[in-house]
Amino acid sequence: MFSEWIRSAAALFKTVVVKLAGNSSEGNASVVESTAVRIYEIEPGDGPAWGTLSGLTAHPSDPSRLYAVTDNDSPPVRILELDVSADPARVVRQIPVIAPGLDKLDLEAIVAQSDGGFWLASEGAEDNNPPNVLLEVDAEGELRRSIDLPESIASRIEKKGFEGLALEKTPSGSRLYVAFQAPLAGDGDDVTRIGAVDVVTGQWTFFHYPLERLPSGDFTGLSELLHLGNRRFAAIERDGKGGRKSVKWITTFELASLVGSPADAVPPIITKQLAVDLVPLFTHLDRKVEKEIEGLAIASDGHVYVVTDNDNERATLLLRIGKATEIFEPAPK
Repeated sequence: MFSEWIRSAAALFKTVVVKLAGNSSEGNASVVESTAVRIYEIEPGDGPAWGTLSGLTAHPSDPSRLYAVTDNDSPPVRILELDVSADPARVVRQIPVIAPGLDKLDLEAIVAQSDGGFWLASEGAEDNNPPNVLLEVDAEGELRRSIDLPESIASRIEKKGFEGLALEKTPSGSRLYVAFQAPLAGDGDDVTRIGAVDVVTGQWTFFHYPLERLPSGDFTGLSELLHLGNRRFAAIERDGKGGRKSVKWITTFELASLVGSPADAVPPIITKQLAVDLVPLFTHLDRKVEKEIEGLAIASDGHVYVVTDNDNERATLLLRIGKATEIFEPAPK
């Protein structure tokens, strides 16, 4: 199934490469020729040192600003404001997350809100202790409220939980979507979950996202989620390896025709499409293929950015990979 899905997705990726390279006559046009594709080593700026970034979001209106979060390998947990108009991109502000009563936070995802606040996803540990939790903080990082999982779902999380977060405005308020990195106990090894929670009512529903079996026998996992509008989403799906044969995909899927299931029911299965294979973007620019692609965001000017988590071992990379209108163009029906 893995090799068949790769072959069927190749034509779609080939189209994306041609668009990014601005060349409609050469099917194998090199991404490196495009001014839209850039890789920055992020300058750290002032404040406590950090080396691990695990989520990315865009400022609602300022195209020069992105926000990232550090995970628990770069304490204290905080929100980093990035200036992407600088060359290279750099951190210009650090916002500590202040959440009394919530210990051992491991932030994995972030979404900026129009009022200056943020929603954050913190991944729990084994057996959901400490718990996987969604946090709303204000512009200064102070906790407004938190949302927990239903116990019947929380009790089935093994070692890997929340890993991506997206926000959708609804007529009655808003809805958060969270990506689980790996399958829950009792689900198949070939599916993980997308959870949706109504911010007003706290009601959860769930969907199954299909994973891919790798040649090693392991399965891919999710590391980011992004709302594209009209119940359409992008995700980062990847393995945990580096190199030219590794899997680093940006996929898209739609939920408009699906009804999520409650916690105690079997979720419907999402149909996904490949949007971009990130491996050639590294290799065409003669860069090492990074193991951990963690964050995905669309700036207010439409540019798409990806960030890596380098585990305190080397420079953190920020990739600008093109315009959302090209990368996330809906696939033909």
